[in-house]
Amino acid sequence: MDGGQGPHAGKGPLGWTRDDAHLREEVSDRLMEDRLLDARGIEVAADSGVVTLSGDVPGASDVAHAGMLARETAGVSAVVNRLMVHPGPRAVDKLAPEPEPKGLQGRWGRWIPPFAT
Repeated sequence: MDGGQGPHAGKGPLGWTRDDAHLREEVSDRLMEDRLLDARGIEVAADSGVVTLSGDVPGASDVAHAGMLARETAGVSAVVNRLMVHPGPRAVDKLAPEPEPKGLQGRWGRWIPPFAT
């Protein structure tokens, strides 16, 4: 077994469908485990393989990101994305490096204090 890396990974048998409750749980797990997405405001519903995402997310890119995660879940035939953007703090913003304090950047680059010997 190659761990789902082959060209046919994720393709089920003819006529295979995943139970809606299981599908809802799988999509919810993927949204919850993603380190860049705050899924606390997202509601997930499933009906015959069609997943509906509704609720609020803090950033515009979170709408597309949540839709992509749902679409990539095995058994999902379509995604109806009804997420709305309500600006707020996002996990991805915390990954950005802290800006350097003013006064450390000089004319020829970053100021480094002299070594004490």
